[in-house]
Amino acid sequence: MNAALVSLALLATLVLGGAGAEAQGLPVQVYADTFPPLQYPHYPQGPQGKAEAAGYVQQFVWEVLGKVDKELPLRVTPLQFVPLKRALQTARQEPNALVLSVARTPEREADFIWLSEVSPYRLWLYRASGTVLPPLHTVADLKGRGLRFGVQSGANFHEWLRAQGIGQPPDNSVIEPVTQNQRNFRMALANRIDLFAHPELSLEYRLRENQLNPQDFVPVMPVEELSLPLWLVISRGSDAGLVRALQRQLELMKVAGRLEALRRQYLLAFRAAAVPPGPASEPAR
Repeated sequence: MNAALVSLALLATLVLGGAGAEAQGLPVQVYADTFPPLQYPHYPQGPQGKAEAAGYVQQFVWEVLGKVDKELPLRVTPLQFVPLKRALQTARQEPNALVLSVARTPEREADFIWLSEVSPYRLWLYRASGTVLPPLHTVADLKGRGLRFGVQSGANFHEWLRAQGIGQPPDNSVIEPVTQNQRNFRMALANRIDLFAHPELSLEYRLRENQLNPQDFVPVMPVEELSLPLWLVISRGSDAGLVRALQRQLELMKVAGRLEALRRQYLLAFRAAAVPPGPASEPAR
């Protein structure tokens, strides 16, 4: 990781608020699941060392919180990496809880205050380069062909397949659930599955993390219904002044180009293989 990104990651370990604000500062919790390069633990001393938060979304949010802290003293706990399902459930129960990089779905709409889009997101179906499949362009093309789908159990793609009737009688497709999406890489190479879904943004990173060659995998088609922009959300019942200040600073910093600058900076580092790997998991957005 280059020096500039290290300095950005270090900022994410700060607890905001001045020396006199600890007792009076408004408590704020921040949650996210691991999703490089948006947000992930970085280990500058190696896997056994202390983790620091990194990623362009977490860095942007921390800078926004720093701006808000100047007008409304805050007491922000360090970013907590937890599975997305747990993060959302916590935010449903606690006020002033932020969750990073959440897909805005009808099922979630009423549960949170949707502050701002923070990242594009594209989900694609992939196959191993040695797997021969008929042309696939639409959802209808996925049905009735006996295709084998590798899915992360309980992920939105798993639920989406079932909602489309894929893998449900009378369709003859097969759905193979696994606990971690990365297991689908080797299952595809071993011809145990035909297709798996993965965020386009992080596929190459995850393949290299697993000592695999990205050229051994081929994109097949996007899953348009699940390719939704990701949002920063806050729990309902949160402090109204905090919500207003966050919305104002998010808009100001996005208009100033700060989020896009951070996104480009982290993506450049990823493509140069400059970002060390974090824990091996891929979230269900």
